[in-house]
Amino acid sequence: MVCVLHKGIIVVPPTARSSGPWLDATRATPLQRVANRPIVCHVLDALQASGVAEAAVVTPPDVADEISASIDADGPSGIEIEHLVAPEDHGELSQTLRTAADFVGDAPCILHRGDGILGQPLRPFAEQLHSQSDDVLLLVEQDPRSARRLRIVSPPQAGLSDLDQLSADHGTAGVCLLGGRMLRHALDSEWNAQGLDFTAVAYPLARNGRQVRTQGVRDWRHFTGDTLDLLDMNRTILDAMESSSMTTEDEGSRFEGCVVIDPTASVRSSVIVGPAIIGANAIISDSYIGPHTSIGDGARIEGAEIERSIVLAGASILHVGGRLVASVVGREARIFRDFSMPRALRLQVGDGDEVALC
Repeated sequence: MVCVLHKGIIVVPPTARSSGPWLDATRATPLQRVANRPIVCHVLDALQASGVAEAAVVTPPDVADEISASIDADGPSGIEIEHLVAPEDHGELSQTLRTAADFVGDAPCILHRGDGILGQPLRPFAEQLHSQSDDVLLLVEQDPRSARRLRIVSPPQAGLSDLDQLSADHGTAGVCLLGGRMLRHALDSEWNAQGLDFTAVAYPLARNGRQVRTQGVRDWRHFTGDTLDLLDMNRTILDAMESSSMTTEDEGSRFEGCVVIDPTASVRSSVIVGPAIIGANAIISDSYIGPHTSIGDGARIEGAEIERSIVLAGASILHVGGRLVASVVGREARIFRDFSMPRALRLQVGDGDEVALC
């Protein structure tokens, strides 16, 4: 089936104000790294895979330069990207989307949060919107065992009631697909919405009798400050890597499953079981790296066992004497076993950080 060419709009949330353990030296949630790249770059990958050739990234003023630089460094090639700066009052979704109205024009478009990842391809949804002649397709978080398709039809009040229920249940994912001219029609109406609940985009369209459909999806995750969100997104991206599994040995090391190793990385006398990714100039020796693990650029892993974890750039994990599981290790962090006397636990823990001793 030929898919109508959509444009993409990536909406970057306002800068986080939490005092929690913000990783990778930024409070811009889309720049947190999973599978060794910022979340927003994985969003661009997903849009490109759906057939989007042009995307606008709408960013708050305070992180616009940082977002642009990160996309330049780690974003995909082959997709045209326009960087737009949202108004200061970035909390109002209508004002944020108005910034991208001229970019979209009359084309159909895909709205996507910049800090979240959908665990399934977008292309089938774009094709569904076109084939069923819907005006809006809202993606809704649902348990696969109870997933259902809901058609919102005339009279408009029925649609509004269903949208109210979605909003009350906080059930929408951070992705919404709009048919041709639908963004302009939505913005022609008066509406405001704090936050990035795309249900608000459907309200003025449902009021005017447009056809709005919801579709249940699985594995929508976005980063809210909980490191478990990052680990879930890391797993999702690694599972989607090319599945050319292998079982090989090299320099005393053994590799099983899908393992991506940068050519500048060094792996010696270690076992790596994929899916896993090893970044540039990383050094791994006498270690075990288990499934769903990302090792960042310049990290050093020696005499350690790690699985289902994210190790960010420049971190060191040395002879810890136990297996590190479901952990996120920040940039330039050092985890090591100290054999000096007297024997004791010596920790440097920042505000909001969490340490589990097992």
